[in-house]
Amino acid sequence: MTDLIKQLDTIFSHNGKMSENPNFEHRPQQGEMARAVAGALESRSHLLIEAPTGVGKSLAYLIPAILYALAQKRKAIISTHTKNLQEQLLRKDITLALSLIDKNDKQVDVASFKGRRNYLCTTRLRHAMSRQSQLFEDAESDELKQIVAWARETKDGDIESLPFTLRTNIWQQVCSEKGACSRQICGQACFFQRARERARKAPVLIMNHALFFTLLALQSSEDYYLFPDDFVIFDEAHTLENVAGIGIGKNLSKTQVLFAVHRLFNPKTGRGLLSKLRKKSILELCERVERSAEGFFDEIGSVAKILKPSSNVVRITTPHVVANTLEFPLRDLQEAVQQLEEGEKTKINKEELVASRRLLWEAEVLSKEFLERANINFTYWVELHTGRIRNVTLCASPTDVAEAVGPKLFREKTSVIMTSATLSVKGTLEYFQHRLGAQHVRTQILDSPFDFQRQMRIVLAKDIPPPDDPEYGVELSDWIYRSIARSQGKALVLFTSSALLKRIAEELRERLENDGITLLTQERGVSRHALLEAFKKDVHSVLFGLDSFWMGVDVPGEALEHVIITRLPFAVPDHPLTESRMELLAKRGGHAFLDYQLPEAVLKLRQGVGRLIRSKTDTGMVTILDSRILSKQYGYVFVRSLPPCRVEMLYANGETIEMEVERQDP
Repeated sequence: MTDLIKQLDTIFSHNGKMSENPNFEHRPQQGEMARAVAGALESRSHLLIEAPTGVGKSLAYLIPAILYALAQKRKAIISTHTKNLQEQLLRKDITLALSLIDKNDKQVDVASFKGRRNYLCTTRLRHAMSRQSQLFEDAESDELKQIVAWARETKDGDIESLPFTLRTNIWQQVCSEKGACSRQICGQACFFQRARERARKAPVLIMNHALFFTLLALQSSEDYYLFPDDFVIFDEAHTLENVAGIGIGKNLSKTQVLFAVHRLFNPKTGRGLLSKLRKKSILELCERVERSAEGFFDEIGSVAKILKPSSNVVRITTPHVVANTLEFPLRDLQEAVQQLEEGEKTKINKEELVASRRLLWEAEVLSKEFLERANINFTYWVELHTGRIRNVTLCASPTDVAEAVGPKLFREKTSVIMTSATLSVKGTLEYFQHRLGAQHVRTQILDSPFDFQRQMRIVLAKDIPPPDDPEYGVELSDWIYRSIARSQGKALVLFTSSALLKRIAEELRERLENDGITLLTQERGVSRHALLEAFKKDVHSVLFGLDSFWMGVDVPGEALEHVIITRLPFAVPDHPLTESRMELLAKRGGHAFLDYQLPEAVLKLRQGVGRLIRSKTDTGMVTILDSRILSKQYGYVFVRSLPPCRVEMLYANGETIEMEVERQDP
């Protein structure tokens, strides 16, 4: 038995240090997970581990990670998907973990790190103040002065701690930016440089998946991920395929290009870095690039609408869908800015010009790569944004994340540990391994600490028409209403369509209110956090939610005693990435539905069902209003992946019959 395992046993055992807490409840799965994490770290190997809700997985990986990092002088990177989990780790779990560790009276620094544009750069702020009449209108200058006052008080310079709402274009002029903000220019006065230095020195670092994969894509070293001799633990690992694809992928929008130009000179406002420059030719170049950008992106938007009139997300499968009218205007402006740089004597002005030229260069490169479809292993698509600002975004992402990410992650002589409450399909982690290129990585599935037979039941609707039947939409309101009545509210109703959610809400609002039940609905402009807080406080409420409510929702107690799932959450197959991944799978001899769409839907269903039981005292039911789970052959895959509890079949007349569920493959 190693020293690390011995230390863990003194913490997680029945009478260990954790038992000194009055709220302690021994969970053998927690100690089992801690030992598995320790074993992977000590052997410098990789581990995929499913840890169901209630196991206490945060402490189970934090404690061995911290102990190992301190003993071996290696850096632990802890990566999460959601901001909520990051906050929980920083404010609660790490404090508890450190209190349980014998640190020999040494202070252990645990740092958090975000993308550089989240931090205020004091050098750029001073520059913006000195040229505010050149860069900002009067109302914007007032906000800039508020930032100056905030900069004197803030400890971290993080935009999230800004106590007022700020216009995006102002923050873009004062946040940290590559080229304009560096250790040589800013020193330790800059909030980003301070955060980066602390991240470099801290033995434990918290960040999010998106930043990790963005930095990993820029990393050329084969010996480490982000820092020498580091190892990585991914919580909420079920999101990794999508997030990794975005992090490695690329995008370019019309607003990005226009900002790069307007930073130099905005013809409409007459402001910008070059606004006082008495050189008409370069100002005309700025106007030329602006016109070219407007025309270029509008033309791409028109082509996208021709290719797929009914969609705002359109896949591009052929190169050169439009002429590259942006390349030469961008290049001419870059050359003109470079000439100005060479004659600029003030260092900060020169660096601002360098940073501006870099944005123009990136726009030139990305637009050219998109039109040429430069990487055959990427999927390319256009996103059209409606609303006040009709933006167009060019997007590219690796079709096969396993090929793009797997070799970079699962290297020798280090450890990657991935965990989540939902990684398995049909009782194995094979699907997850395949999607991330982790076929040879050790896997482990922990038992749940909950007594599902006592705490939970699942109700499957038998008589409801299938979702592709026109009668489904007609009858769904009544099925949802009757289901809500069974629990007298206290229900989270999960939808896969915003249009359907809105229609059902309109049909049921008055009926529910007459029953004394408040209806809360997820809508644009309504804070997800505010909705959840209102739902928790009012036990006579019902919450209708979309995609973001299928995961990361934690409502223990009587406020949530019923989860109603309106339909099995199959991904819409016409999203460009989904479509191209299915094509690639078929090309390799696989089955697009059975090998991709079905497992993805199972994992998402498990996430939705997992909203119900959050503690050993919770009880309730899950109702699935999609008869395909009973009528289709693939339905058994969903049923097998659900918690082992009582399952009832529900008929239209309200009668229920308990079902015997076979937990093995038929």
